[in-house]
Amino acid sequence: MAANEIRDTPGRLLLGWAVLMTALVILAWRIHLHPADYEWTEYPTALGDTNYYTALGKEDRYEPNLRFTGQDKGAYRRATDPVEFDDATMLKLALDVTGGHLVYQRAEDFGNARASVYLKSGENRYIEFGARKFYPPYEPKIAP
Repeated sequence: MAANEIRDTPGRLLLGWAVLMTALVILAWRIHLHPADYEWTEYPTALGDTNYYTALGKEDRYEPNLRFTGQDKGAYRRATDPVEFDDATMLKLALDVTGGHLVYQRAEDFGNARASVYLKSGENRYIEFGARKFYPPYEPKIAP
């Protein structure tokens, strides 16, 4: 006789599914409202960074506009066109003094204080900053 009793298995499964989904929605809502309460993994590379470089000052090549906190001397922009590097190979150094841009360095140059640093200008695109390039003084050519 026990085999013929109605056990309401579909109803129990539906009720269990509804309880689990309600718990998931409440957890997602809590994470949305208080994200600092949860531990997040941040990668040391440029993956996912969307704060793209546009300009730090009026002329980056002639004025050292990229500075770090506690640094007197800044870095100059070394090129006009961005160079392409894989985002996964660019490692974070720090935030610039404005706090708006993350500064990166290539993985093979990481730790080298004399190596160039980069600001992200797009996906897999970077603007190089470093010591000032030598630009010869302008001398107009005199026609004979």
